[in-house]
Amino acid sequence: MKGSGRRKLDQQTFMAQARECRDKGYLLSAKKIGSGAFSKVYLAHATQERMQHNPKLASDLQGKRHTMVAIKVISTAEAPVELSCKFLPREISSLNATYKHLNVVQLYETYHNSQRAYLVLELAGGGDLLEHINSVSDHRCCPGLGEKEARRLFRQLVSAVAHCHSAGIVHRDLKCENILLDDRGLLKLTDFGFASQSGVKKALLSTFCGSMAYTAPEILMSKKYSGEQADLWSLGVILYAMVTGKLPFKECRPHRMLLLMRRGPTFPPGLSPECQDLIRALLQLRPHARLDLQQAARHRWTRPTGHAPFCTMLSTSPVENPGEPREDSEPPRSLLQLRRPQQLGTPKSTSGPAPEPPDASRSRGGGSARLGLQSITMANLGVGASRQPPPLCSRSTTQNVLGLYQVN
Repeated sequence: MKGSGRRKLDQQTFMAQARECRDKGYLLSAKKIGSGAFSKVYLAHATQERMQHNPKLASDLQGKRHTMVAIKVISTAEAPVELSCKFLPREISSLNATYKHLNVVQLYETYHNSQRAYLVLELAGGGDLLEHINSVSDHRCCPGLGEKEARRLFRQLVSAVAHCHSAGIVHRDLKCENILLDDRGLLKLTDFGFASQSGVKKALLSTFCGSMAYTAPEILMSKKYSGEQADLWSLGVILYAMVTGKLPFKECRPHRMLLLMRRGPTFPPGLSPECQDLIRALLQLRPHARLDLQQAARHRWTRPTGHAPFCTMLSTSPVENPGEPREDSEPPRSLLQLRRPQQLGTPKSTSGPAPEPPDASRSRGGGSARLGLQSITMANLGVGASRQPPPLCSRSTTQNVLGLYQVN
């Protein structure tokens, strides 16, 4: 289709989406804050009438000095059936199960028709963690966040992941791109497209999914794995990225990546021994040797001398997160955005070659290349050709649109 014809069709589609949102009580703006192969995310405003009829929305927006939300529009008519039948329900279920936590993105409501599905989500205007790392690094003229800022964010992330695990949700795609900040710096965990929800305690999984740079070694080795322990490995990678401004292991081939993992991470001069110890304890090759979330919360780096035990904050209640100790003077709760970076497919899929994940078309700025926080060429091992993902640091805010892989 020629450019002018495509623009006209896009405009007609947007007008139809705006009408459908207006009928539900939302004023869709033309400001697109994220996109994927089968989804677009727009800034929108909730009307007073809508808030009167949606207690979730009214409760969360109360106290905020705006009525803005993020509306994710998924083209179910164009997307493969797996998306609407498997991945979209999984995302919605995970967001509902983790509702009302300070550091997890909130889903207010969903609606759909024969053409499209709409997710009305909390808005986070502060960009993602990669953008934050690069911005702070530029300001400090030194790669990475300072340890105090990294500690503040890591504590919130541990609390978010603990809440998910207590609700029976393992994320399986923890990475800097899927961690957002609101306009006051409060962390928000998002992108639950690869999440797994199981009522069986300590159930093992077999799907090869996630981003290679953050993926646990047992997954790369195609072993059955504990989702909780795989999330712990990813936490170690994220913490390393926060304090060093780069990823601990950078390789595009799994066997080479495993060699690097066996050697362990290296640390720059000046990083505290306590922080190094915590990272090493999370990046253990043997899953059972990794610190669990309570141990990570009690670690001497996470809980500096003179502060209340952080482990008491790992509340299993989905209703409220008690907030952080005063050291970091956390702001009250706020908002969300949406995104999906490159994913890894399952190496033994029985459903044939896996298509490229829908949000792989996102582009990011090049700031992270200066700091070493750049994507790695990742192969869909056994399911397709390798591809080069975009650089990792942008304002793009696409939530997952659920990769198309065999997932358990």
